[in-house]
Amino acid sequence: MKRVAGFFLLSLLLLFLQVAVLPRLLPDHLKPDLLLLVVAYLGLTRDWLRGGLCSWYLGALEDVFAGSDFGLFGITFLLIFLLVKTGAGRFNTENPLLLLLLAFFATMVKGVVLSALLLLFADAGRQWPLLLHIILPEALLNTLFALLLLCCLPRRRAERRGGLSSLSRGLSL
Repeated sequence: MKRVAGFFLLSLLLLFLQVAVLPRLLPDHLKPDLLLLVVAYLGLTRDWLRGGLCSWYLGALEDVFAGSDFGLFGITFLLIFLLVKTGAGRFNTENPLLLLLLAFFATMVKGVVLSALLLLFADAGRQWPLLLHIILPEALLNTLFALLLLCCLPRRRAERRGGLSSLSRGLSL
């Protein structure tokens, strides 16, 4: 129960940073998606059911504050989790650099999926070209924040060689 409560508190803290703190520090067109980093991490470390539910929850949480069609980010985050989880068996998930690559590519996939969903289900008009225009800067910024996350997390000396398995203690559910 403590782990679940810790996860919910961490997701609210990251959402607060993403919505209230970072927009005041960064230019308007540069907005990192910290919850997307958690979704990519969940795809590497959690099982299908628990990770899928947590990813959908994070997307629904972002939907509340995004001001877009409800369910858009929930579906997108769930699809990204499923893609990462499907590909996680083919990679060494103990390598911390994998999280950096996933941060970049998950952001690119998020932009493409959001654009496709907006074209299919919403009266998006000319919003999707703007979304495609900011994918690359957001992907680079998310990769930078993933690097900061990897560098700033406290780790014991014995766990430094453990890669993402040492990170799993911080976000365990």
